[in-house]
Amino acid sequence: MDKFVSIQLDRNSPEPLYVQIYEEIVRLIKEGVLLPGEKLPPIRKLAANLKVNTVTIVNAYKLLEKEGYAVSRVGSGTFIQSHLKESADLPVKNDSELEIDKIRFDFATASVPPEYFPVEIFKSSIIRVLDRDGGYAFAYNESPGFLPLRQSLEDFLYEEYKIKASRDNIHVVSGAQQGIDIISKALLDYGDTVFVESPTYPGAVDAFKSRGAKIVEITLRDDGIDMEELLSKIRSKPPKLFYTMPNFQNPTGISYSEQKKKELIALSKKFGFYILEDDHMNDLYYSEKPLPLKAYDEENRVFYIKSFSKILMPGLRLGFLLVPSDFSEIIAEVKYFSDIASSGLNQRVLDLMIREKSFYDHLTKIRRIYLEKWEIMTDSLKKHLPSPVTFSVPKGGLFYWLCLPEGFYSMNLYAGVIKKGIFIMPGDYFYPDQKPSPCFRLSIAQVPKEMINEGIEYLSHAIREFLKEFSFIPIKKSNYSPLL
Repeated sequence: MDKFVSIQLDRNSPEPLYVQIYEEIVRLIKEGVLLPGEKLPPIRKLAANLKVNTVTIVNAYKLLEKEGYAVSRVGSGTFIQSHLKESADLPVKNDSELEIDKIRFDFATASVPPEYFPVEIFKSSIIRVLDRDGGYAFAYNESPGFLPLRQSLEDFLYEEYKIKASRDNIHVVSGAQQGIDIISKALLDYGDTVFVESPTYPGAVDAFKSRGAKIVEITLRDDGIDMEELLSKIRSKPPKLFYTMPNFQNPTGISYSEQKKKELIALSKKFGFYILEDDHMNDLYYSEKPLPLKAYDEENRVFYIKSFSKILMPGLRLGFLLVPSDFSEIIAEVKYFSDIASSGLNQRVLDLMIREKSFYDHLTKIRRIYLEKWEIMTDSLKKHLPSPVTFSVPKGGLFYWLCLPEGFYSMNLYAGVIKKGIFIMPGDYFYPDQKPSPCFRLSIAQVPKEMINEGIEYLSHAIREFLKEFSFIPIKKSNYSPLL
């Protein structure tokens, strides 16, 4: 297995893991590390080595065969092709890459389109900050962040979400992923247990695993986690940390009921664990504004992290942590050793935008844009989606979670629809062990509102073809289920 130690997988990439493994093996072939006729590792052994599902390796090996790089011999295994065909000797794109170049309906990407960025507001604010602060705008700030911005965030939290915060416990970070990583380093030791929702955000799981934590999944229901399952697993072994996205969860779009939020807080106090709340898009609500879990935290058990990537501009790399006062010093130390401080200029600009309310004006605008998309998407799914497929309607955010009938897998659907110019996110991606999932995520972030209905029509037709090819399920025209 020594030849495969250089394989690096990006679990945050929208590109499926099996495609990444295929690419890495092709690289090893082209570099002469793997020789013609050489046997590839057994599926289970390579899967264990790369910490992926065996199905992922199967799909990677199948793609190698299809592209002429490998051959499968019954009873013997998979081997590098002895005589690589002419096309295989050249650097070529795999099927998925070729099709991604031709994507027409992008229902996978979660980032905000550049045309929605408040460029003019930001440009004006930069000029004013530079006129005001001169060269000081480029100096290092203290590690917790630019003090005036932390004061603005303190006011923002109370005005918007009734969260009483102290600026001394607010730490500016370079995006949510860094915030999760900082908290992991500050709280977790090797062997600690972390509970996560199932499914969940893979970037958080990777951060916890990097600390040697044991990951325990808790099933999501339509109003939040399964409380009976949670209590049972807590009694077996309480976690050190519970990671949650209680409003407009990624990938399911689910929001916790107020009762479940309060129950989770109560359990954290009773059993002595902490909660990491990831508020990735609480501002994108389409009816009633939900309160973060932190708003119910009278016991100081919640680490609250908020990113501005989904509502402002992802390239700013700005977010912040609100942490229990007992942990503020260690969080500041970990942040300092991570990157000393986040961009001082960007912090000053964001502070000015918040103080002068242009930030709030942008939130109102972006919420209105996505509300219109959300309405079109919901109507289109109800109208076109074939009946064996279920989906839930989120109350905010960007994501819809759709599930195929039992026995069908979203990775196989993904492979088919991407050839038709439709980009979806397979559910495998959102489970710690990358297990095959019948569910998949659709995002309204990138696809233009004028193309949503047409895109869902095409996707629904492709799903009908997919289901008919592999079963005799009678397919009606449409179906809607408010539950997962």
